Amino acid sequence: MEKFSLFIFDFDETLSVRASSDPIEELAPNKEKLNLDDIDYRYEKVHHCWNRRMNEVHERLDEQSIHTKQLIETFRTIELSPGTKELFREIYLNNHKIIIVSNACDLVVEECLRGQNLLQYVDKIESNPVRQIDPIIIIDEYENPLNNKCTICEPNLCKGSVIDQYRNRNLYDKIIFVGDGDNDVCAGLHLNKNDFVFAKYDETSKKIYKMYDLLKNQYFQQLKTKLFIWKTIKDVHEILKKENIL
Repeated sequence: MEKFSLFIFDFDETLSVRASSDPIEELAPNKEKLNLDDIDYRYEKVHHCWNRRMNEVHERLDEQSIHTKQLIETFRTIELSPGTKELFREIYLNNHKIIIVSNACDLVVEECLRGQNLLQYVDKIESNPVRQIDPIIIIDEYENPLNNKCTICEPNLCKGSVIDQYRNRNLYDKIIFVGDGDNDVCAGLHLNKNDFVFAKYDETSKKIYKMYDLLKNQYFQQLKTKLFIWKTIKDVHEILKKENIL
């Protein structure tokens, strides 16, 4: 049986130009009433679960009369990295598979891709599931009970374990993972010699993308595959062509 490649993409600041939470929070008529400092303190110091953070944001937006319909309309207009449509189309036409693995939620990813006419290219979205849409959006944990074995990932989603699940199906010749943040490091470390890992890097930006920084400076000895850097998805596409993957 002929095997094909599996392409796994992070969503926030990988496929999307900026974090999907940014345009959601910008909907608030009164930013002070959102009290993001309070929400972020609990996220960073207490539970470390992005879905819980966003549930709090949704509640406070609802208090300011920003409801589900407006949120979904915003999801559909999230800006994607240049070259995303072209890369997805070529992967699809070559019979490879695309998976999105995100700490956001499945509804954000799905509606964004639907709004940009890209959903038909994606085989699966692995993300925190939305349990309720009305009257407000409520997001559950991807893993329940919460994962507590991985020391790198957040407790609600271990991307390395997702890599392992797909590899164990023995359907793919190689796995290509594209990410940007610290929560993508574990996925990179679960790749094998035959796979490819892409970490976002922009020398012109003041922002340090944690995935590249950590893989290069802290976990490089544990990395089994070649590390590529990228700035836009167009760069990823060009490298894949040079490496004869597409």
